[in-house]
Amino acid sequence: MRVITNQKEIALRDVQTLVKAHLSDNLYKLKLKRYYEGKHGILRKEGRKNNAANNRLVSNFCSYITNMSAGFFLGQPVAYKSVREDEKELSLLLEIFKYNDESAHNLSLAEESSITGEAYEVLYTDEDANIRFATIPSEEMILVCDSSLEENPICAVRHFRVYGLDLATYTEFVDVYDTKKISHYKYDGALHLIDEREHYFDDVPVVEYPNNHQHRGDFEDVLSLVDAYNLAQSLTLDDMADFTDAFLVMRGYLGMKPEDAEEMRRSKIIKLDNDGAAEWLIKNINDTYIENFKTRVQRDIHKFAQVPDMSDTEFASNTSGVAIKYKLIGLEQIRSRKEREFKKGLQRRIELIGGILRLKNQAQIDFRDIDIQFTANIPANIVEQTQVVNQLEGVVTQKTLLSLLPFVTDPLEEIQELQKQRDEEFARSDSENYPDLNNHNDEDGGE
Repeated sequence: MRVITNQKEIALRDVQTLVKAHLSDNLYKLKLKRYYEGKHGILRKEGRKNNAANNRLVSNFCSYITNMSAGFFLGQPVAYKSVREDEKELSLLLEIFKYNDESAHNLSLAEESSITGEAYEVLYTDEDANIRFATIPSEEMILVCDSSLEENPICAVRHFRVYGLDLATYTEFVDVYDTKKISHYKYDGALHLIDEREHYFDDVPVVEYPNNHQHRGDFEDVLSLVDAYNLAQSLTLDDMADFTDAFLVMRGYLGMKPEDAEEMRRSKIIKLDNDGAAEWLIKNINDTYIENFKTRVQRDIHKFAQVPDMSDTEFASNTSGVAIKYKLIGLEQIRSRKEREFKKGLQRRIELIGGILRLKNQAQIDFRDIDIQFTANIPANIVEQTQVVNQLEGVVTQKTLLSLLPFVTDPLEEIQELQKQRDEEFARSDSENYPDLNNHNDEDGGE
C-alpha cells in the first residue's frame, strides 16, 4: 500500500492512523492470495435442499495466470554488467546477490507483485555485517511517500502478527523504517515502543516493486469470470449427479410394496401390468448451450488476462519463432510493463547497497553504472535463429549476431572467450607443426 502525503515527517499518531486505515487494503490483498491458493468464492456455495448433490469445483485460473506471467517475466535470471567495465565492483555486487540467492528472491517478488499488484523487500545487515534483503508480504507493508514529482519515500510501516504455537493466539507488532533508524513497537490499538536501532542505509531501506503503474494484480480483472466458470462447472456436475440419481416412474403397477421394489432391484426384473411402463424422470439438459457458455467464459479469462491457453491445439500448431511471438504478444506487453517497474526497484536496491559499501570503504558503486538486462523466458527455435545469424554474417557486427542467440547472455564476454580459444588453438597448432622451431628457441634461450 502506497500513501502520498505533503508532510515532511510522520508522527506516532500518524502511524496509528495508517495502521487502522490499512485494514481494508489488507483484507483485499488476502482475498487475492486466497484465490491464488485455490480458495475461491465457490467454496461457500449454499447447500441444496433434500441432500441433493452440491459440488464446489475450483478451476484455479488465478494460479495459472500468475505462474505463467511471473515465469515468462523472470524465469530467466536478471543479468548485470558494468557500463564502465569495472569488473571488481561488479563482482562484489554479484557476490552479495549470490549470498542472498537473488534469482529466487526476484522470482518471489514477481509472484507477489503479480498476485496483489505490488511487492516489497527490506534491506538489512545481519549479525556478521553481511548485506541481506528479504521479501515482505504486501498486505503487511505501508510505504509513505512525499507529494513531490519523485514521490520519495519518507518512511515505511510494517504491521504484522506473530502467532503462538497453538496457531490461534497472536501478538501484533509494528515496525517503522525511516531514513535513519528502525523503531519496533507492540500494537494493541496503541503503539508501545520496544526498541530502536540504526540501519546505516542512506535512505528508507524498503524497496517497492509495483506490478504496473496502477498497482493491479494480473488476475484482478477476471475474478468475476473465474467465479462464473467455477459456478458453471459445479452446476454441471450437480446436474450429472441428479441424472444418475433420478426417480424411476412406473405406470400400471400401483400396488407396489417396498419389498416388491427390493425384489426388482435384486433380480433386475420389473413386473408390470399389460398397460404398464417404466421410465426415468430426468431433467432435460441443453449440453451444447452449457459447454458453449463455459468455452466462451474460459476464452474471455485468457483474453482479458492476456495469458494464452497453452493447452489450446491452435497454439501448438505453428512453432516458428515469429508465430510463437505473435501468440505471446499480449503476455509480452504485460512483461514490458513489469520490466520497467521492476527495473526501478532493482536500481534502488543497488543504490542502497552502494551506500553501505561506501560506508565500509569497500567500493564506490553507482547504480547508473550497472546495466540491468531482462530476458523473456520464451521457447526459442534455435535452428531458425541460427539460420538468421548465418544469413546476417558480414552484414552486422559479431556482437549483434551473438545477441540474437538466446543462450548467449553476454555477447562481449563471448567474443573475448572465442578469441582466447582461437589464440590457444593457434598456439597449440603452431607447436605441433613446427616442433624443431620450438626446440631451437629453447636452445637459444639456454645459451
